[in-house]
Amino acid sequence: MKQKSVREFKKTITNADIFVSNKIKKIHPVVEIISKNLSEIELIKFIRIKPDFIQASSEVTEGRIKTPITKPDHPTAVGLSLIIDFAYNNVQFYEINSAVKGYGRKMVDAVFKSLPNNWSAVVVMDWSDGFWDKMQKSYKNLEIM
Repeated sequence: MKQKSVREFKKTITNADIFVSNKIKKIHPVVEIISKNLSEIELIKFIRIKPDFIQASSEVTEGRIKTPITKPDHPTAVGLSLIIDFAYNNVQFYEINSAVKGYGRKMVDAVFKSLPNNWSAVVVMDWSDGFWDKMQKSYKNLEIM
């Protein structure tokens, strides 16, 4: 899959408002697929893409810069933050919050179905009370550190 320009990419995301850093000229295919899959989750309405970071959420912060809310234990937001490591072909789940039951798994599923076979995912700090242990049973290429 070839890299798309930001303009071409934005046309493919119709279910969410998408914000792309000005530093990005071409969208990496893995970022494109992850973003598209996340945008297809009905509660995800906002996606922000930085050179090595994706945030997606049902809500954004107030103010001039609209940042998707992904903070764990937020009372109403459904969202996640991902660090993308292109050199090592992995995605780190940095933050995840699901104020609505079942959406944590939907977001994780959206990420994993986006990953090529030679990519993996990592959870560096697990404060979830068992959520990531359940996900690891479903996804063998998920590493919990």
